[in-house]
Amino acid sequence: MKEAIQTLLTSDKMAHAFEYLKQDEAHTIDQQIELVQISSFSPFEEKRAIRFKELLTEAGLDPVMDEVHNVYAHIHGTGNGPTLYVSAHLDTVFPPETPLPVKREGTKIYAPGIGDDTRGLAEILTLARAIKESGLKPVGDIIIGGNVGEEGLGDLRGMRHFFSKNADKVDGFISVDGAGCLICHGGTGSHRYEVTFRGPGGHSFGAFGLVNPIFAMGRAISYISELRTPREPKTTFSVGVVNGGTSINAIAYECSMLVDIRSNGLKELEELDAKLQECIKRAVEDENNRWETERSYEESKDSFDHNGRITVDVKQIGNRPAGSQPKDCEIVSAAAAAFEACNETVEYESAGSTDANIPISLGIPAICIGGGGKGGACHSVDEWYDSKDAYKGSQRVLAAIFALVGLDGVSEPLLSRRKK
Repeated sequence: MKEAIQTLLTSDKMAHAFEYLKQDEAHTIDQQIELVQISSFSPFEEKRAIRFKELLTEAGLDPVMDEVHNVYAHIHGTGNGPTLYVSAHLDTVFPPETPLPVKREGTKIYAPGIGDDTRGLAEILTLARAIKESGLKPVGDIIIGGNVGEEGLGDLRGMRHFFSKNADKVDGFISVDGAGCLICHGGTGSHRYEVTFRGPGGHSFGAFGLVNPIFAMGRAISYISELRTPREPKTTFSVGVVNGGTSINAIAYECSMLVDIRSNGLKELEELDAKLQECIKRAVEDENNRWETERSYEESKDSFDHNGRITVDVKQIGNRPAGSQPKDCEIVSAAAAAFEACNETVEYESAGSTDANIPISLGIPAICIGGGGKGGACHSVDEWYDSKDAYKGSQRVLAAIFALVGLDGVSEPLLSRRKK
């Protein structure tokens, strides 16, 4: 494998592409800054998607935009190799009203979303130009673009949509996400819920004795906090947002909480989910049993149209599948060897919550890799990206792509075709 990659990297066309990426870096940074100033909070990515599509067209490709605003283009090979899908995500975590100022200090750029994943998008564009300008002809096919719905409650909808229609056409997937020299080769699964508790509501003094949705939610949070989870595979839970109530002197008629549970193991995630549901059910039963609901209802039935009991609505708002691949599997080994041939020290992450979750869960080889440079304060308005030698990240991603799909007349693909 190392010998094959070395042959690839020393070819004239790849050397030309590497030099192009270096010379194109200033242009790449300009596009990174342009894109980061286009608000793209999930699920409102359309404006950025339209501009990204225009930039892919300017790079010499013929991109399409699908129904959910994924943007991608095909780079056709000889027809004798695998199909590799390479994408960065278009969305950010910042709501539309968030100011998006850009500040530059030397090679350091400050802006919300500048690294995650605007750097990935800019890198996709420079890779497209390098392939076109250097005349690189893959053996297999490359699908290259940007996708929606990776962040927050986007629930990987871009990847779900794409693979629901194209799973049988893809042999491997690379997500270019953020900075650094990282290879993540597993998927952390997550279930997310909006849990709404409802009751009759009333005056805190005059209707005292009625069941209280906020008490029920408090009980549920307390029960959840006492859950125990395994360290391996890492399994976690959190109540991240609580809402409800109308006044300090009112018994609430409604309140809600947002719950996030995660695990690197599918079995452990399902087991934790069952425990979570039991905590919610128990909380409702205990609150209803705590108060003399029949007496309270009789005393207040003229004022409240309600059965006098707590009800709960558990709505799933996120479901990211878990999945794993061995560290020495084909796609990880080939990408790592390409990185090392570019004199990079590879960092591995066994699992993460990324666009790669979807293909991994479908049995499609997939990884998430960093796009070079350095970054910090991710998901905050103080996010920064240091572009010093960032072109080296573009070079190693290009090396990984062509190691996997092969370069016509130079190297054979290291990624196998899947049996479909």
